[in-house]
Amino acid sequence: MLARLLLSLLLSVSAPVLQAAEPAGAIDRAAVVARHAVRNTGLNPESALTVGNGDFAVTVDVTGLQTLERLYYDNGLPLETRNTWSWHSFPNPDGLRFEDTLAPVPFHGRQILYPTQQNTPAGRYFRENPQPMPLGQFQFTLFGEVLRSEDIAGIHQTLDLWTGIVTSRLLVRGQPLEVTTAAHGSAAVLAVRARSPLIASGDLQVRVRFPYAYRSSIAHKPPFIWEQPERHRSTLTQVGPGHARIAREADGTRYDTELRWSTPAELVSAATPQLAAPHDFRLRATGGDTLAFTAAFADAEHPAPEETVDSTLASSRQAWHDYWTKGGMVDLGTAADPRAREIERRAIQSLYLMRVNYAGSFPPAETGLQHLSWFGKHNSEVYVFHAAQFYQWGHVDLLEKGLAWYLAQLPRGIAQAKSEGFDGVRWPKMSGLDGRPTPGAINPYIIWNQPNPIYLAELVYRARPMQATLQRYGELVAESARFLASFAQRDPATGTYHLGPPLKNVSESTSVELVRDPTFELAFWHYGLRVAQQWRQRQGLAPEPHWDDVIKHLAAPPQQDSKYLEIAGIRDIFRPGKQGAPSSMLLALGYLPASPVIDTETARRTFHAVHEQRGADGGWVSWQMGQGALTAARLGEPERAVAILANTAPSARFMPSGYSRRPRDPEGAVAYLPTNAAYLMALGLMAGGWDGAPAGPAPGFPKDWTVRAEGLLPLP
Repeated sequence: MLARLLLSLLLSVSAPVLQAAEPAGAIDRAAVVARHAVRNTGLNPESALTVGNGDFAVTVDVTGLQTLERLYYDNGLPLETRNTWSWHSFPNPDGLRFEDTLAPVPFHGRQILYPTQQNTPAGRYFRENPQPMPLGQFQFTLFGEVLRSEDIAGIHQTLDLWTGIVTSRLLVRGQPLEVTTAAHGSAAVLAVRARSPLIASGDLQVRVRFPYAYRSSIAHKPPFIWEQPERHRSTLTQVGPGHARIAREADGTRYDTELRWSTPAELVSAATPQLAAPHDFRLRATGGDTLAFTAAFADAEHPAPEETVDSTLASSRQAWHDYWTKGGMVDLGTAADPRAREIERRAIQSLYLMRVNYAGSFPPAETGLQHLSWFGKHNSEVYVFHAAQFYQWGHVDLLEKGLAWYLAQLPRGIAQAKSEGFDGVRWPKMSGLDGRPTPGAINPYIIWNQPNPIYLAELVYRARPMQATLQRYGELVAESARFLASFAQRDPATGTYHLGPPLKNVSESTSVELVRDPTFELAFWHYGLRVAQQWRQRQGLAPEPHWDDVIKHLAAPPQQDSKYLEIAGIRDIFRPGKQGAPSSMLLALGYLPASPVIDTETARRTFHAVHEQRGADGGWVSWQMGQGALTAARLGEPERAVAILANTAPSARFMPSGYSRRPRDPEGAVAYLPTNAAYLMALGLMAGGWDGAPAGPAPGFPKDWTVRAEGLLPLP
């Protein structure tokens, strides 16, 4: 047994050395990152800039604050202040119960209670609640009124990606204003330094105000609720030289905002005769032309550090220096292909946005911390796309931050599986910080989220093949596998195990009663159970017999005309003249590694058929850009992979600061980060390799490309 464990460890240790050889000489990482600094010379609401650290983020406009809130909300990226741990629920005066969202669903001869009653009062309430709490908003006022776009000219703004610091220079009615904005490297602290003659005269001040909550009747990009001041409280509890504390409370949610300033200033609140609006405070200079302050957000579990502007800026510089220098890097600066610069821009800006939005202790919603979507809840089905890139790009510690939430939710997930009559742990498709499933007509039927923790734990083990990793994630892997084996239903007549119905597969476009044996989900079940058996071997345990039985007898992925179907029985998806074929079956080779259940040439024919129906590369948009490039690269078609990543169709556009709109909801999910994450997953595979990849550097790129890569870890 010991010999077997040692052999397994040696094989796992060898996996990362599959990385392609790199050209001699270290990459000038600062130069690569500097090439893609975001520069604004005009007022562009699609080029709002976000600073943050994964657990805290602030998005600002060209003033360096959030002055032009409505303009940016209506025409581009919302301006918000968010953290991962402040959550809010509206009152429940009718005593609605989560149990009221449940309805019986037939499942292979028995009934399961699923929270499908989305459109009932209880369904709507528990779908919307809890949701993240919006934090303070920071604006410039001129002569007591919020600064307007027509007051501004001469804009020169830069986001230095290497330091995470925004520098904004502009003219306000002809007078210069310079603003420096940054977030702390690890804490929920914003730092601002503003300098202008208008500050010295007292005409330009900083407004700090607090909304009640989000208008949750709007699921994507909900606006703030400003017009209900009586429903929340903003209490000035401490005021001293250079310091003030504002206690916030709304429906039981509590947090503090700690303001500290190092320049002569005073805070004016609604309690003074000058202002009559609650939740509204003004910081104004009492000497000099500079306002320098920090705003720290805290609660009982997250105390506010006493940071200055200088210490916060230093923390930002250090955290970003560590991120850029200790992780992976790709340099396409000497590639002759004219598409290389845009591919590199998308990658570098996406790397920045991943740390800002996705590197927190709570697995994020699909719009991260930039703005609210899906009520701020974690959509676990796309979590491999979210998190695998952290492993590939050398930031396994950030992957593990999110996995820690899964570890904490194990007891709840095990209880959920048991209540439904399954073994193991059932992960919620959509949940808030508390891990409770969210009602929905689709949510309970999604299953491609269930193997995700196995996939991600395996990535951690590839990077850290040691007993400590097995001990930390062993239960997570085992309980996830138990559910996979329990969920697959055996046909007693044939001995074959099937998935569904009822199911919703990746595309979510087919009725739950018709979804049986979808190709990708079958392949993911095989992969998850095989990896779980490998974990048992590494732990010195015998294989689990039932898992082996499911692996050996799980239904074969369905085919028609030597191409994979998306779902068994749903045929003719490639008939002549049909447009817009589904693509989820391609995830079985690309997102997943090659396996005995997927034939490479059948996958190739399927990929070509999908690609042809999509009208060349213009059909690969959103996170499917990453999906398509992953499959093309693993099939040995690097030219096609590059073309997909370089797609310049309008719906594949990356905005100036790196965000991308969701094509299906371009005005709602304005910052749709699965696009960025899947892009990095694909580019990381193309540059850093995968198990069984062709020998040589950057195996997923054409041979005539000059690609320099450092610190990338290969995918399975």
